[in-house]
Amino acid sequence: MNLLRCAAIALVGWAVIISVEWAHAGSERVAFPANYKSGLLYNEVDREDIQEVHRAYTSREAIEAAKAGKPLPMGTVITTVNYKALLDPQGNPIRDAKGNLLAGELLRFGVMEKRSGWGAEYPDNLRNGEWEFAAFTADGKSNAQVDTKACMVCHKPHGHQLDYVKTYFAMAGKRVETNPVPVPTGAVVATVVRFAVHPARLTVQAGTPVTWINIDDPPHQFLVEGAGLKTDYLLKGQTGTVVLKEPGIYHYRDTFYPDDESLKGVLEARK
Repeated sequence: MNLLRCAAIALVGWAVIISVEWAHAGSERVAFPANYKSGLLYNEVDREDIQEVHRAYTSREAIEAAKAGKPLPMGTVITTVNYKALLDPQGNPIRDAKGNLLAGELLRFGVMEKRSGWGAEYPDNLRNGEWEFAAFTADGKSNAQVDTKACMVCHKPHGHQLDYVKTYFAMAGKRVETNPVPVPTGAVVATVVRFAVHPARLTVQAGTPVTWINIDDPPHQFLVEGAGLKTDYLLKGQTGTVVLKEPGIYHYRDTFYPDDESLKGVLEARK
């Protein structure tokens, strides 16, 4: 019995070790991109929900591939730089003449890098093609506090269409939908603005269309859990609709930002 117990404990220990290795071993391959500003600044997003400004840089070759609708080339490095938004003495964000947040203190870096053969050691439910993820502190040191496995889980659903890169549309220059699909007649509507859904909870009759209208700068996509339903990718100005045929309480979330509470909500379908 003691041997069996020891064996079980050993197996659990190995599982933990393997999990930690999956979370951090791949990130050790990714060096801090000290020259990231020599690339192109292709995306800047105001995270109103957390009062941060996020900027993303990459190579001209990656931008050209995205504009052509192709996977990004091997050797691509994507650097996301996060800043705290400047606040006034009352704690309100300070904005420029266009209403954008002003960047203040540098907080952290997130890096994706794509190399031939990378990712082979991960299980299928984690592997993001040949991409690796790494996190760095404001001074460019590896940030062991960040579990990059969570990054892999978040990017995984976007592999087929976006090469696992959630800012792929921005790289391609696709930001605004100029010819959106009209809202269906009789639909109950929620609006997405400044990283929040309004209203987050909707009550409808079963069979009534539910539509999200994205007037946010970044794209969004909503997944209704337990219903097998999700919208298409929604650029700014675009609409996405689902129809709940069966009564029930359904929870939804944004596949781009699955942990953000402001982008989650509830749909109640009544008889």
